[in-house]
Amino acid sequence: MNLDARTLLFSLILTNTFMVVSLFVAVSSREEAEKQDGIAKWAVAILLQTLTWILIAARGSIPDAFSIVVANGFLSGSYALMLAAVGEFQQRRVPRWKYFVPIALTLLVSAILINDIHARFIWGGMVYIFQLLLFARTLLTAPESHTGRAWKLLISGIAVVIVVLLLRAVVAMTGQVILAQPGANDAPHWIQVVSFVALMGSSLLGSIGFLLMVKERTDREVLHLAMTDSLTGVPNRRALMDYAERALAQRGGRSMALLMIDVDHFKRINDTRGHPAGDEVLRQISRLLSKRLRGGDLLGRYGGEEFCVVAPDTDAEGALKLAESLRATLESAELTTESGKISVTVSIGLALSAADAERELKDILAEADVALYSAKKGGRNRVASFG
Repeated sequence: MNLDARTLLFSLILTNTFMVVSLFVAVSSREEAEKQDGIAKWAVAILLQTLTWILIAARGSIPDAFSIVVANGFLSGSYALMLAAVGEFQQRRVPRWKYFVPIALTLLVSAILINDIHARFIWGGMVYIFQLLLFARTLLTAPESHTGRAWKLLISGIAVVIVVLLLRAVVAMTGQVILAQPGANDAPHWIQVVSFVALMGSSLLGSIGFLLMVKERTDREVLHLAMTDSLTGVPNRRALMDYAERALAQRGGRSMALLMIDVDHFKRINDTRGHPAGDEVLRQISRLLSKRLRGGDLLGRYGGEEFCVVAPDTDAEGALKLAESLRATLESAELTTESGKISVTVSIGLALSAADAERELKDILAEADVALYSAKKGGRNRVASFG
């Protein structure tokens, strides 16, 4: 098989076709609520690129207006759709000019320089570089896009294309090299071979990177749901216990406190005001308690109307002050619900893992439960320490 421009284009078309089919299968198998992640736009972008290479491969058999002007317009449109896909993934609005100005410039340059391949490589390349830089800036300016590792694949694909476009422009500037046209049988210049390989590689890198970005975010959302209480939005029991185990293992000779918090007479609120009011009370309590915590403390919902605070690097005096602060905050608060204003109090049981003691979490929890029972038995709306 001769290494000519059409052979290289055929390889590029074949690779892109497989990617397009795979992307559309991925899109069609997703739930409606999951489709606002940019994958559909990315699939259409790769489809446009495939049409671009088909039109370029047909040069000499179809009018140049299609194989040059329309083809370059499709390629620029594909980059615009990729930008739109990233914008949709980030759930942010991208200014419309970033889509349409590069496409208009590409069509203008291609039409004016339709008979000058060297000039098209130079000026068309500059427009594509500008478009790719807009894409990269949009990708890098939102933390959501470069959390994890997948974004590096996508940015690598962009970087490869920019470098190749610059090299291609430099070669074209010399004016001494004859660049092979797809419709001819001339052997392509090495920069054209590199361009085809880079385009194929960057298309694969970009598509895989974008899909992995979506997957990484989905994984983070699933993990967040698995570790968050759906009613209050604070960590659930599993997340709380995981944090407590880590804090206990990493305390480095420092004490750690555990506060078990129970809403007094919560059943009465549910019975007299209704469960929706009870749910709202729990939500507001979690917000009020969270605001009173220090940097390393973690509040979680332990179950029902019980909350728990893990307070690393906290001695007995500090734990008692924290507990009293939380109790007083809720005692003075007036919670607003649809059924009217509600005042609540809490009982708090406090247990401590001393700095020089090797303790298991289950034992500290048991002690906090005993202390909580003591606080309730003592009249509620109070703090009790174990021991």
